[in-house]
Amino acid sequence: MTVNARHRRPRARKSTKLALGAAAAGTMVLVPSVANAEPQPTIDQVSAQLNTLYQQEAHADEAYNAAQAAQATLQQQVDGINGQISAEQANMNQTKTRLGGLAAEQYRNGGIDPTLQLMLQANPSTMLTMSATVGRVTANNADTLALLDQQKADLATKAREAAGKMALLDQQVKAAESTKKQFDGDVAKTQALLNSLQAQQRAALLAAQQKQQAAALAAAQAASQAASQHSTSGSSGSSSGSSGSSGSSGSSGSSGSGGSKVAIPSVSGRAAAAVAFAQAQIGKPYIFGATGPGGYDCSGLTQAAWKAAGVAIPRTATAQMQGLPAIPASSAQPGDLVFFYGDSSYVDHVGMYIGNGMVIHAPHPGSSVEIVAVSTMPLVSYARP
Repeated sequence: MTVNARHRRPRARKSTKLALGAAAAGTMVLVPSVANAEPQPTIDQVSAQLNTLYQQEAHADEAYNAAQAAQATLQQQVDGINGQISAEQANMNQTKTRLGGLAAEQYRNGGIDPTLQLMLQANPSTMLTMSATVGRVTANNADTLALLDQQKADLATKAREAAGKMALLDQQVKAAESTKKQFDGDVAKTQALLNSLQAQQRAALLAAQQKQQAAALAAAQAASQAASQHSTSGSSGSSSGSSGSSGSSGSSGSSGSGGSKVAIPSVSGRAAAAVAFAQAQIGKPYIFGATGPGGYDCSGLTQAAWKAAGVAIPRTATAQMQGLPAIPASSAQPGDLVFFYGDSSYVDHVGMYIGNGMVIHAPHPGSSVEIVAVSTMPLVSYARP
């Protein structure tokens, strides 16, 4: 009667499925085939197409992670039901053993009805004793059998329900994987076109990306320094950290996108362990659905970083946003989580804030963990584990 719990993957909730369908339907094909003779799109067009596909890929990744989390929860429920079924089966076996003993006793007595046996007893006191015993045994066994029958029926219903849910979740995960393959194909096509560009064009695209990232980081740091100076001048002799930092004056250099050097405010406590872990992952590849140690997706990185600090947080970006206390941007400190691309009900991306308007994140397929300015992506909210 044990439910087969070998399923390994589930599907995201209904709303996620609909969102995936919308994303798939909205996939644009702006990039022509490399093999044809049509004019190549401009560098800006290629970059825009990549950004669109990467966001869609992030949506598929988030849906896949949600499906896996749902499957893990349901697997625990199924395991619990299987344990209950095993316990009830053991109880039923014990009851059958007791009933078998009574049957054997009746067989040894020639199958005589207990009531008739009582009537044949010569000693009245013995007859009364046997009458009470038989009554109790009969009543107890009847109640036990009725209870176990009901429990067996209830558990069987639960087992069927759990098995049905496992089958549904398995179908949903397969759909999420299918969507992932579709987006992987789209990204591969666009990447192939990028690779087909002339060396000079590729260099121009890379230079433009690095320039944009460096400008964003410089602007974030300048704004943070200005806020810090304003705060220092407003408090007699006190020294405060930059807006969104831990209030510590120490900082260290770290490479961000394109090799730019950025100053990271120091931080203490569990947040320090989380930030240190995230920093140590810089340069590791983005891997769809991964939680390390060889690579990460966005929420896999933030979850692993806080796990290293001894704090358990949800698996997906949306669950992290909804399950952790929200904080205003003005109160953000290193170690806080920053959510992008979405709204208050659903997000596709998350990174770890490290102060000075910067975030460590795992961007998208084909990239690696890096430091970028918060301003380079559409911000939704902040939360603190």
